Amino acid sequence: MRVSYLLYDFGKTGGSIVLYNFMDNLVKRGYEVYAVTPYGRYKWEIGMWKELIIQFSNDKLAKKIVKNIIHPYMQNNKKAKRLKTVYQWNKSVKGLINNWKQTDVTISTYCITAYAGFYLSDQTIPLYHMQHFEELFFQDRIQRLVARNTYKLPLIKISNSSWLRHIVKKYFNEESYLLNPGIDLGVFKEGKGYLEKYRTKKKWTIVSFFDEQREWKGFNDAVKAVKKARDILSSQGIEIIWKVFGLNPPTKSYETEFEYVGKLFNEQLSKLYQEADIVLLTSWYESFPLPPIEAMASGSLIISTQYGVEDYIIDGKNGLVTLPRKIEEIANKIVWAIQNPQEVQSLVINGVATAHDYSWDKRTDVLENILVEVTKNYKDTKYKLFDDLVYGRFGEYMYEEFK
Repeated sequence: MRVSYLLYDFGKTGGSIVLYNFMDNLVKRGYEVYAVTPYGRYKWEIGMWKELIIQFSNDKLAKKIVKNIIHPYMQNNKKAKRLKTVYQWNKSVKGLINNWKQTDVTISTYCITAYAGFYLSDQTIPLYHMQHFEELFFQDRIQRLVARNTYKLPLIKISNSSWLRHIVKKYFNEESYLLNPGIDLGVFKEGKGYLEKYRTKKKWTIVSFFDEQREWKGFNDAVKAVKKARDILSSQGIEIIWKVFGLNPPTKSYETEFEYVGKLFNEQLSKLYQEADIVLLTSWYESFPLPPIEAMASGSLIISTQYGVEDYIIDGKNGLVTLPRKIEEIANKIVWAIQNPQEVQSLVINGVATAHDYSWDKRTDVLENILVEVTKNYKDTKYKLFDDLVYGRFGEYMYEEFK
């Protein structure tokens, strides 16, 4: 089977890397896979994405420098900024269409690529692999609607989480397949004697993802919760050491201390998780975030907000879950974990077991089942009727079509 992935670019975020791993695994299983971007087409080879993201990162840096020199006014001119974005999106859709290769299945992966997928839908089986509710990424109303409208396009939809699947069904009445991401269990794995750290002690280490640009990532909530937990535990002589990682360092001071340890990936990140007693996620919403499941695989307790982790964290069984923005509840979970290390051990053991269900092999099995099913059941919707009418052709078959 030949499969095309429509990519907006070669990003290096978790969602992009999830796609690359699915593509790698399809190639391993004998599929002919193509990565189609607005700028070119690549016959996929296992692991080639590692070089491509470096190449595209360098290209982006050069473009950013030019943009900052030539168009500084756009940051403060909403109309100009919107026009530039719409122009760029239109250019990207055209580029995707022009670079597309005839394949059995074409998978859109981002809201902009979904429009190219729709355009190609009379020549291929069109899938839309949704990795978040993308309207939430934008504040400009036009951009929000561009993203929102993709959920009503006649594409076969795949949700990466039960949370997203619920949103798409509830608000758009659209069904979707469920395809959770995988993680590299060769990288994210528990260390030797990983349960030994869960004992009565005076120093506990918390690890969190740092992001002060996107408020919905909830870092300010984490600050308040950790401060509250510190205030409660300090009277017992217990110290919380807080380490955070993220793409960019802090630009301001916060009301409680933490150490920014840098931009970490793969083995470095796994080591940080292994050294943590607690990994804390406080996002307002996510769609199958990777840090919690990676931390579980690494043998650490995860405390997470609820929306987006429902597929793999059950409160009190393999981790601790709270509602977002409930500062006192989050702080109480931290305090409970530190005061009950024996109970935490069983949560961590179950967390490791849960993570083993998310190998790339098992996740690719699910993807393959979806591809087989849609190929078998897809009813090819041709638009010949509309094409003929537009171009002034009227055929005998139309009498039946208009009934």
